[in-house]
Amino acid sequence: MGTAVMMEQIAEISPRLRMKRIMIATLFGLVAGVLCASAAFHGGFLKFTAVNLVWVLLNRAVMGFAIGTSGLKLRWAWNGIVMGLVVGSIFSYSLFMNMGLGTLPLANLLIGNPIFGLMIEFFTTVVFKQPALAASREGRK
Repeated sequence: MGTAVMMEQIAEISPRLRMKRIMIATLFGLVAGVLCASAAFHGGFLKFTAVNLVWVLLNRAVMGFAIGTSGLKLRWAWNGIVMGLVVGSIFSYSLFMNMGLGTLPLANLLIGNPIFGLMIEFFTTVVFKQPALAASREGRK
């Protein structure tokens, strides 16, 4: 399928529907950030500072935004896992740079990020019934 055809199909999707999905996914990204930051600070993995708090919240909010705007033709669960791995890898890399090679950056990359991505996608797609852009495109064929 050509790029022009795909762009036409994306344009056919209601802008209101796209924006609602993006907002819900970003909101649940912030919720995931609060959960992630709480666990990291309470567990003693991260020192509680304003910079660390903002970094965790921002990373998870960007993860939610990326999930909301994702047009990957994957089942909703795999979309959340893949986007969690890709976007969350930035957070894992910063942990590695600040903490060195240990189990936390690796566990965050391979376990935490996919779980948070899956959680964000689950609440967006299943609970709030906001179809992914790829699903909307497939339905218009």
